[in-house]
Amino acid sequence: MSIGGKIFTAFFVFFTTLLGITLYIVNQQTEEYARDQISQSLNLTQARFQKNLQLQQDHTLKLVQTLTSDQKYRSFLSQIKDNFYSFTEEIAHDSSADMVFMMDDTSAIRGVYPQDSIEWVQKHQGRFNLQDVIDSGEPSRGIKAVDGQLFSLVSVPLKESLRDDYAVGALVVGRKINNQWLDSLFGKELASNQFQVLFFTGKKAVAGNVSKDMETEILDSLDHIGEQSQVVRLKDSRFVVQKSYFGNDTSKGYVYLGGLDQNLIPFNEIQFQILYLGLGVMALGLLFSVGFSRYVARPISHLVSGARKVYDGDYDFEITHKSNDEVGALSEAFNHMIRGLKEKKFLQESFGKYMHPTIVKMILDAPDKLKLGGERQNQALLFSDIANFTNFGEKMEPEALIILLNEYLGAMTEEILNCKGVLNKYIGDSIMAFWGPSWTNGNYSLLACLAAVQMQKTLAKQRTVWIEKGLPEIRTRIGVATGEMVVGNIGSENFYEYTCIGDTVNYCSRLEGSNKYYGTEILIDDNTHQSVYTEIYTRKLDTIQVKGRQTGSAVYEVMGRYEEVTDAQRDVKQKYEIALDIYHQGKFESALANFEALFKVHNDRASEVLAERCEQLLLAPPKSWTGVHTLSEK
Repeated sequence: MSIGGKIFTAFFVFFTTLLGITLYIVNQQTEEYARDQISQSLNLTQARFQKNLQLQQDHTLKLVQTLTSDQKYRSFLSQIKDNFYSFTEEIAHDSSADMVFMMDDTSAIRGVYPQDSIEWVQKHQGRFNLQDVIDSGEPSRGIKAVDGQLFSLVSVPLKESLRDDYAVGALVVGRKINNQWLDSLFGKELASNQFQVLFFTGKKAVAGNVSKDMETEILDSLDHIGEQSQVVRLKDSRFVVQKSYFGNDTSKGYVYLGGLDQNLIPFNEIQFQILYLGLGVMALGLLFSVGFSRYVARPISHLVSGARKVYDGDYDFEITHKSNDEVGALSEAFNHMIRGLKEKKFLQESFGKYMHPTIVKMILDAPDKLKLGGERQNQALLFSDIANFTNFGEKMEPEALIILLNEYLGAMTEEILNCKGVLNKYIGDSIMAFWGPSWTNGNYSLLACLAAVQMQKTLAKQRTVWIEKGLPEIRTRIGVATGEMVVGNIGSENFYEYTCIGDTVNYCSRLEGSNKYYGTEILIDDNTHQSVYTEIYTRKLDTIQVKGRQTGSAVYEVMGRYEEVTDAQRDVKQKYEIALDIYHQGKFESALANFEALFKVHNDRASEVLAERCEQLLLAPPKSWTGVHTLSEK
């Protein structure tokens, strides 16, 4: 993602998060506020209900006490032999009661209103506790649950004289708790649906202003509704609900509730206004972020473009952005870096023409290594030299000779580089190159041998072209050796070169020169042979002791890759190594015959050399035979 996209995304996430948090806080606060308001309203409603209920019962009690204290009523009471049905009806009408009945101190029912409910009264009279009223002579009031119904009751003791302390009966005035009773108690407040209420006994609803579906849900949830306000979901809406009981009897009571979601409607409209306003502000902010991100990203885009050009090796440009902020400082630093890289590239390209680019890169990357000294490393070394180059100099003009030599060295160097070799230096017509762990991955001895093979193949093709142009027939001799040598900066404090020295270096040079003696093109030492014999086709040529060494060692001729050698080369190798083995056993006469036969068939110069040596040994047999031949020439 681009930096402009990141800035836009950051602004978007910031505004979205801020708007979300704002809406969340507003929603939580308004919901909490609405819930508190509804809870307070329900508490006030409950208080009004309790007060209205008490006033209604007080009114009924006073009315009944007034009626029962009438002289006519007490004269009838003293006669007790008559019933009181007419008086219960009169009291019911005056008090607007739904039920009135009278009982004497023998528990006999003396009057009932309405008269057709006498059997029901007789059946349930024990539920009304009138005997307690008769015994105490004191009135009582309360809510009773009888036969699945709720009644608001006032019980009054009946006395023959107002001065009596005892009662001869009791009068019960009751109002059934139903919707009409609720309407008389709450009036317009109930009709306006400012709150909802449900009266119940057991699991049965007896009064309320809730729908039938909600009534069922409330009754099913009674056990989970507490006496403190709580939020309950009913009919896919949330309500703040409280429950109260009549006295200590938890089987009868009422539930009153207020719609939380309904009360939140005005607040939700405010939240939508906040949302729309927030979205508008966010849109403006995002437009600002687009412009701001482009302003910030433009110079950074130039820096990215510049970095890509640097990656591609192009240093000919400059960041033109100028400002006093961090981006301006970064642009200036980037331009400074480009100038440094450009200078470094110039140095690398310039010095790369005098020494191998890998060595130049190493010096530029680690200038502290630019000092006298070296370290021991195991490496493979290659020396090559043009045969009879001195004769070319005598026959050719110097300018033409330089052109030919440069063409030759260029072709040979390319093959060395293709095989990951490090060109160390040119010594006239000679080439010195090396391979090692610091420069080459894998089998570096094999890479050196492959480079030698490719150099001879390329030279063979180029030789044909040169001959057609009338130029000399150039042939080259190559030696490859593997071993420990000192690699580093060698010379004086004022002038030194990066090269390698040691016995292996000297030996490799002797191997290159030994090709002239054996008539071969590529010779390798035993260490190299041990690393390449599975990939390169070789023949053991001799065991020699070169000048400067105290011991002899085997040398091998590289004949090519396995898949490239001819049947003739295979025949030469097989017969030559058989003859060489006879020669090492000291059987010079038999070895001479084998070498001469091989020379006659294949015109193999090495076989001719060994045959001549066998003749000399037959003429002057050695006192002790080791099979090691000492080369006196370099």
